[in-house]
Amino acid sequence: MDIRLATLEDVEPICLLYNEFFAYNAELQPEYCYAANEGGEYPKSTITSDSSDIFLAIADGEIAGFIHVREGQTPPFDSVVSHKYAEIIDFIVTGTHRRKGLGAKLLDAVKQWSSARNLAYIEILALSNAEDAIKFYRREDFATVSHTMRFSLTKTED
Repeated sequence: MDIRLATLEDVEPICLLYNEFFAYNAELQPEYCYAANEGGEYPKSTITSDSSDIFLAIADGEIAGFIHVREGQTPPFDSVVSHKYAEIIDFIVTGTHRRKGLGAKLLDAVKQWSSARNLAYIEILALSNAEDAIKFYRREDFATVSHTMRFSLTKTED
Protein backbone atom coordinates (compact mmCIF):
# COMPACT_ATOMS: atom_id res chain seq x y z
CA MET A 1 0.00 0.00 0.00
CA ASP A 2 1.35 3.36 -1.01
CA ILE A 3 0.04 6.88 -0.49
CA ARG A 4 0.95 9.59 -2.99
CA LEU A 5 -0.27 12.93 -4.32
CA ALA A 6 -2.55 12.83 -7.35
CA THR A 7 -1.36 14.16 -10.69
CA LEU A 8 -3.33 15.18 -13.75
CA GLU A 9 -2.67 11.69 -15.17
CA ASP A 10 -4.82 10.29 -12.34
CA VAL A 11 -7.98 12.25 -13.18
CA GLU A 12 -9.79 9.42 -15.00
CA PRO A 13 -9.52 6.83 -12.18
CA ILE A 14 -10.29 9.58 -9.63
CA CYS A 15 -13.51 10.28 -11.54
CA LEU A 16 -14.50 6.61 -11.27
CA LEU A 17 -13.98 6.76 -7.51
CA TYR A 18 -15.99 9.98 -7.32
CA ASN A 19 -18.84 8.19 -9.10
CA GLU A 20 -18.73 5.46 -6.42
CA PHE A 21 -18.59 8.15 -3.71
CA PHE A 22 -21.60 9.99 -5.17
CA ALA A 23 -23.62 6.76 -5.42
CA TYR A 24 -22.79 5.92 -1.78
CA ASN A 25 -23.88 9.37 -0.58
CA ALA A 26 -27.06 9.18 -2.69
CA GLU A 27 -27.91 5.87 -1.05
CA LEU A 28 -27.38 7.32 2.43
CA GLN A 29 -29.25 10.58 1.82
CA PRO A 30 -31.30 10.40 -1.39
CA GLU A 31 -33.21 13.56 -0.47
CA TYR A 32 -29.97 15.59 -0.69
CA CYS A 33 -27.50 13.66 -2.87
CA TYR A 34 -27.49 12.38 -6.47
CA ALA A 35 -25.53 9.51 -7.96
CA ALA A 36 -23.78 11.85 -10.41
CA ASN A 37 -20.91 11.31 -12.82
CA GLU A 38 -17.73 13.33 -12.31
CA GLY A 39 -16.46 14.71 -15.61
CA GLY A 40 -12.96 15.60 -14.44
CA GLU A 41 -12.93 19.38 -14.07
CA TYR A 42 -13.31 19.28 -10.30
CA PRO A 43 -10.37 16.94 -9.61
CA LYS A 44 -8.26 18.83 -12.17
CA SER A 45 -8.91 22.13 -10.38
CA THR A 46 -8.11 20.52 -7.02
CA ILE A 47 -4.84 18.96 -8.22
CA THR A 48 -3.62 22.26 -9.72
CA SER A 49 -4.65 24.41 -6.74
CA ASP A 50 -2.12 25.83 -4.26
CA SER A 51 -4.53 25.42 -1.33
CA SER A 52 -5.77 21.87 -1.85
CA ASP A 53 -4.56 18.38 -2.74
CA ILE A 54 -5.81 14.87 -3.40
CA PHE A 55 -3.89 12.00 -1.84
CA LEU A 56 -4.28 8.57 -3.43
CA ALA A 57 -4.10 5.14 -1.83
CA ILE A 58 -2.57 2.59 -4.17
CA ALA A 59 -3.24 -1.10 -3.51
CA ASP A 60 -2.66 -4.02 -5.84
CA GLY A 61 -1.44 -1.59 -8.53
CA GLU A 62 -4.66 0.44 -8.62
CA ILE A 63 -6.11 3.52 -6.99
CA ALA A 64 -8.13 2.10 -4.10
CA GLY A 65 -9.10 5.36 -2.42
CA PHE A 66 -8.47 9.07 -2.09
CA ILE A 67 -8.80 11.97 0.28
CA HIS A 68 -9.30 15.57 -0.86
CA VAL A 69 -8.06 18.22 1.58
CA ARG A 70 -7.98 21.99 1.37
CA GLU A 71 -6.97 24.91 3.54
CA GLY A 72 -9.83 26.73 5.21
CA GLN A 73 -9.88 30.11 6.92
CA THR A 74 -12.21 31.34 9.62
CA PRO A 75 -14.51 34.22 8.63
CA PRO A 76 -13.30 37.76 9.41
CA PHE A 77 -15.70 38.34 12.30
CA ASP A 78 -14.67 40.27 15.41
CA SER A 79 -16.03 37.47 17.58
CA VAL A 80 -14.06 34.64 15.92
CA VAL A 81 -10.45 33.76 16.66
CA SER A 82 -8.76 34.00 13.26
CA HIS A 83 -6.97 30.84 12.11
CA LYS A 84 -6.45 28.50 9.20
CA TYR A 85 -7.41 24.84 9.31
CA ALA A 86 -7.62 21.81 7.04
CA GLU A 87 -10.95 20.66 5.61
CA ILE A 88 -11.39 17.13 4.36
CA ILE A 89 -13.79 17.62 1.48
CA ASP A 90 -14.09 14.10 0.06
CA PHE A 91 -12.81 10.79 1.39
CA ILE A 92 -13.41 7.32 -0.04
CA VAL A 93 -11.83 3.90 0.01
CA THR A 94 -13.42 1.42 -2.40
CA GLY A 95 -15.59 -1.24 -0.83
CA THR A 96 -13.18 -4.08 -1.61
CA HIS A 97 -10.28 -2.28 0.10
CA ARG A 98 -12.02 -1.10 3.27
CA ARG A 99 -10.85 -2.21 6.72
CA LYS A 100 -7.30 -2.79 5.51
CA GLY A 101 -5.68 0.38 6.87
CA LEU A 102 -5.88 2.52 3.73
CA GLY A 103 -8.19 5.10 5.30
CA ALA A 104 -5.85 5.56 8.26
CA LYS A 105 -2.87 5.96 5.93
CA LEU A 106 -4.72 8.56 3.85
CA LEU A 107 -5.66 10.41 7.02
CA ASP A 108 -2.02 10.29 8.18
CA ALA A 109 -1.02 11.99 4.91
CA VAL A 110 -3.54 14.74 5.60
CA LYS A 111 -2.22 15.13 9.16
CA GLN A 112 1.32 15.59 7.81
CA TRP A 113 0.08 17.99 5.07
CA SER A 114 -1.80 20.04 7.68
CA SER A 115 1.13 20.14 10.11
CA ALA A 116 3.52 21.26 7.37
CA ARG A 117 1.18 24.18 6.65
CA ASN A 118 0.89 25.08 10.37
CA LEU A 119 -2.88 24.62 10.34
CA ALA A 120 -4.77 24.59 13.64
CA TYR A 121 -6.81 21.39 13.12
CA ILE A 122 -8.46 19.09 10.59
CA GLU A 123 -12.20 19.22 10.07
CA ILE A 124 -14.57 16.87 8.27
CA LEU A 125 -18.32 16.95 7.68
CA ALA A 126 -19.78 13.44 7.98
CA LEU A 127 -23.30 12.49 7.01
CA SER A 128 -25.19 11.75 10.22
CA ASN A 129 -26.15 8.24 9.08
CA ALA A 130 -22.66 7.28 7.83
CA GLU A 131 -22.15 5.24 10.98
CA ASP A 132 -19.02 3.36 9.86
CA ALA A 133 -17.33 6.61 8.83
CA ILE A 134 -18.20 8.29 12.12
CA LYS A 135 -16.79 5.33 14.08
CA PHE A 136 -13.60 5.54 12.01
CA TYR A 137 -13.19 9.27 12.70
CA ARG A 138 -13.73 8.72 16.42
CA ARG A 139 -11.06 5.98 16.43
CA GLU A 140 -8.79 8.55 14.78
CA ASP A 141 -9.47 11.00 17.68
CA PHE A 142 -11.85 13.34 15.84
CA ALA A 143 -14.31 15.03 18.19
CA THR A 144 -17.79 16.35 17.48
CA VAL A 145 -17.71 20.14 17.89
CA SER A 146 -21.04 21.14 16.33
CA HIS A 147 -24.23 19.72 14.84
CA THR A 148 -25.92 20.84 11.64
CA MET A 149 -29.67 20.70 12.07
CA ARG A 150 -32.38 21.21 9.45
CA PHE A 151 -36.03 22.06 9.57
CA SER A 152 -37.78 20.92 6.40
CA LEU A 153 -40.09 23.39 4.74
CA THR A 154 -41.49 20.79 2.37
CA LYS A 155 -43.94 18.12 3.46
CA THR A 156 -43.74 14.56 2.26
CA GLU A 157 -46.92 12.61 1.60
CA ASP A 158 -47.23 9.07 3.04
